[in-house]
Amino acid sequence: PSVEVLRILSVALLGTFVGSIVWGVIADLYGRKAAILLAAITFVGTSICGAMPSLGWNVVMCFLMGAAAGGMLPVTFALLAEVMPSRHRGWCLVLVGGLGSVGGYLLASGLSAVLQPTFGWRIMWFLNLPTGLILILLGSFIPESAKFLTLRGRLHEAQATLRRYGSVVVEASARASAEFIAPGAHLPPIGRGQVGAPAALTVTGIAWGLINFGLLLWLPTEMVAKGYSMALSSKLLAQSALIALPTVFVATFLYSRWSTKWSLAAAMGVTALGLIGVLQLETRAGVLTSPVLPVALLIIGSNAIIAVLLPYAAESFALRVRGRATGWVAGCTKMGGLIAQALSIAALVPPLTIAAGAILAPVGLSLVMTAVFGAETRGRDLRELDRAAIGAASNSRPGRLAQEIEPG
Repeated sequence: PSVEVLRILSVALLGTFVGSIVWGVIADLYGRKAAILLAAITFVGTSICGAMPSLGWNVVMCFLMGAAAGGMLPVTFALLAEVMPSRHRGWCLVLVGGLGSVGGYLLASGLSAVLQPTFGWRIMWFLNLPTGLILILLGSFIPESAKFLTLRGRLHEAQATLRRYGSVVVEASARASAEFIAPGAHLPPIGRGQVGAPAALTVTGIAWGLINFGLLLWLPTEMVAKGYSMALSSKLLAQSALIALPTVFVATFLYSRWSTKWSLAAAMGVTALGLIGVLQLETRAGVLTSPVLPVALLIIGSNAIIAVLLPYAAESFALRVRGRATGWVAGCTKMGGLIAQALSIAALVPPLTIAAGAILAPVGLSLVMTAVFGAETRGRDLRELDRAAIGAASNSRPGRLAQEIEPG
């Protein structure tokens, strides 16, 4: 039975990975709002799984539900990065993402505890219907990105969107103006200097997935095997959501008031300390030390990473590729989980020392790469990224002068 559960979880993870990639492309081609509403409609459709007569169809719906949820999240960050003023963008992205994740977990677990004893497990699938419908009904309050509309040449729609929020579109000077790139045109070439940051975020996402969907799930069994009580190990992980809540607020403060780049690096540093602490639990043969501190560091660090990773990714890529790039980073967090789940299904979970040491390597690598290649995005005007991308493309094709979006 445990293997069957793992297989279902793996299918859901695969869905979130695929959804992150596919919805990111949809967002770049057809708009951020359109992608979010499509994900909501798909999510509503998966509620039918509560009436499915066989496990096979449940697995299919797990994939679709994962695709909808996995696709919605990175697109939301891309949209927020484009509609929020620079001075408020950082705290808004991290707080929305962090509270959404923690709040969703607490709400889902709370409803499960209340409803499942009476209505059974199927009621949790039916909850997708009202939540998805609420999001669709709230769609009128979700603005399309005026920057995306401007990029696509839909200036009248961009002006209407901006007027709704008290801003205007003004003509830019010829020197400072952006260029339209036709929707069907090839993406601008990527220079050597532009590879480091995407690579760093890719490694970070994979490392986080290995921790969250691998090591933290393997720890209870391994700790009991080493002589720790099941009550202690289970309690530590059960309290992870409570630990995550204050972590979100601390990460939000550091990200918005200190540094975006170094907040992510600091989160990886705390995670690395937690992994080193877990290694110490294993290497002190015959001596049981308290696992509270290393496991707490691991939970705090991993929660801080996921709180700032996607906001930082959304702020690190140009408008034309922001949806698919943020989707790729989100997909990498699930890629690490797929690797971990594959090891569990195949009964190839390594000993604690090997697992923690193996994960420590990409965490350390991502820390170094972020420090070297990461850019500071706090308060940054994201149009600088668009100008840089346009400059890379303008050497090979002419463009049409456009208008820039200025706050009113």
